[in-house]
Amino acid sequence: MRWDGLFADLEAQLAHGRWQDTEAEAAELTRGERASVALADRLRGALGAPLTVLLIDGQRLQLSVSTVGSSWVGGSDRTGSLVLNLDAVAAIDSPLPVTAPQDSPGRRNLGVGFLYRSLSRARAGVVVSGLEGRVLGEGTIDRVGLDHLDLAVHPRDEQRRGRNVRGLRVIPYGAIHLVRSAHASSV
Repeated sequence: MRWDGLFADLEAQLAHGRWQDTEAEAAELTRGERASVALADRLRGALGAPLTVLLIDGQRLQLSVSTVGSSWVGGSDRTGSLVLNLDAVAAIDSPLPVTAPQDSPGRRNLGVGFLYRSLSRARAGVVVSGLEGRVLGEGTIDRVGLDHLDLAVHPRDEQRRGRNVRGLRVIPYGAIHLVRSAHASSV
C-alpha cells in the first residue's frame, strides 16, 4: 500500500515536470515567433491608429498610418500626406500590436520604388528631406530607378513645366528619410 502512494507521488512529480517543460517550450516558441516579426509588420497592425514617431534627426511626428510597405510607412500628419523611410525612425512612442494581421505577400513586399513611381505617374509635387531634416529638393519626381530617383526641381507652388524647372537632382533612396506632399509642406 505504501508503494502505491510512492508511485502516485512519483507520477505527480513527473506530470508536473512535463507541464513545466511544456510551459517552457511554449514560452520559447512565443519568443521565437516574436523574433520573426518586423517593425513594418507591427506598423501594419496599427493602420488608422495615431502614432508618435521620433525621427533620427530629432523631429517628432504625430502620424496616422494609412499604408505600410517593406521599408516605408505612408500616412498623414497635421501638415498633410507623407512617406517615411523606416530607417529614419529612431523610436515610436505609441503602443504597437505585437503581431499584425496577415497581409498579401505582394502588398507586404512593396518597396519604396513602387511608391515613388506612383507619385511620379501622378505628377505630384513633393518635398524630399534627408538626414538631419535637411530638404534635399522640392519639385516633381520625373524618373525612378532601382535605388534612386530623379527630381525635377521647381518651386512647390508651381506646376512642373519646362519654364519652372530649375534643374534635375538625382537622389539615392538611402538619403531620403521623408517625402511630403508639396502643397501641404509650407510649415
